[in-house]
Amino acid sequence: MRIVVITHLASPYQVEFFNWLLGSEAIDFEVVYLHRTSYQRSWQATPLLHKHICLDEDPGRFREARQKVIDADLAVFNYYTHILAVRLLNARTTSGKPWCFWGERPGFRKPEWIGQLLRRCCLSPLQNSLAPIWGIGQFAVQRYQKEFGMQRAYCNIPYFSDLQRFQNGFRSSKPESAPRVFLFSGSLIRRKGADLVARAFLRLAREFLDVRIKFIGDGKLRPRLEQTLKSIRDRVEFLGFKDWQDLPIYYRGADILCVPSRYDGWGLVVPEGLAAGLPVIATRSMGAAVEFIETGHNGWLVPERDESALISAMREAAALPDATLAEMSRHARASVNTHSLQHGVQRFVQAAQDALTSWQR
Repeated sequence: MRIVVITHLASPYQVEFFNWLLGSEAIDFEVVYLHRTSYQRSWQATPLLHKHICLDEDPGRFREARQKVIDADLAVFNYYTHILAVRLLNARTTSGKPWCFWGERPGFRKPEWIGQLLRRCCLSPLQNSLAPIWGIGQFAVQRYQKEFGMQRAYCNIPYFSDLQRFQNGFRSSKPESAPRVFLFSGSLIRRKGADLVARAFLRLAREFLDVRIKFIGDGKLRPRLEQTLKSIRDRVEFLGFKDWQDLPIYYRGADILCVPSRYDGWGLVVPEGLAAGLPVIATRSMGAAVEFIETGHNGWLVPERDESALISAMREAAALPDATLAEMSRHARASVNTHSLQHGVQRFVQAAQDALTSWQR
């Protein structure tokens, strides 16, 4: 089965997953990337071991990419707001051959009607067909069902990454007198809720003397966060940007991961934190949080933008007895046991086979 995926950016987690697809004997796999890198990202480039075309590096290969998209047994579109993606989608639609759309939960653009208008224009072939939709998490599937109806086939294919990196090397036991360490990992921007974490921790630190927080990441909110936390600067550490491959060692030095995004279509940080044994505080506007977190079992789910709920969860996490924290840590690891790259490959291949079957019907 020849499959071509059309996607936006060669991000480390997608490249890693696509590289793993090479191990499947069921598919012949290739990716058309619209961009190899982005000036907005500081990631270290991950080697592309799979067959690929990067159109920004070699625009002259568009005709070749178009033919590959037309000839494949299945074309999977993971992006739609770029003119070249639209042209490739229209070419595949004209061929009459099977294709599907694979995307994060829509609704991020506010007001929401703007996003709906954009999808109506760029995804008109999806509006006018029963092509299958793969949602990145059940969070996305439900939203696409609401917008595109129940007549077509839907499948839950989330993002996968190498969680083994986080599972290896258990965190060393700490003395009872050690402070409770919170961790924020992500861009220091409003969408990721970095400002919410800072304000909540400031309140928490007034109630608990033995709490600390570390921020991994960088962004335009950093000066504001430093100002917010100025009065308790001795309990705050800004670690700056850390490359994706280097994250596990920093996770092992924390007790609780706190990532209250205002919106995140998936949020890889959630399964990565759980794999590292960190109970996670996250919002109901994060796909991975809705998928994996059970409040009181392996973390806390809180409403987005609700600072009172956030501080309440952080307060509960700070007061946990060590034995309870250790139990939640075990639950956290167990909750992502079936979210490995191997499982991801199996789900992707099965979804591709199901897409061809549903198209034939």
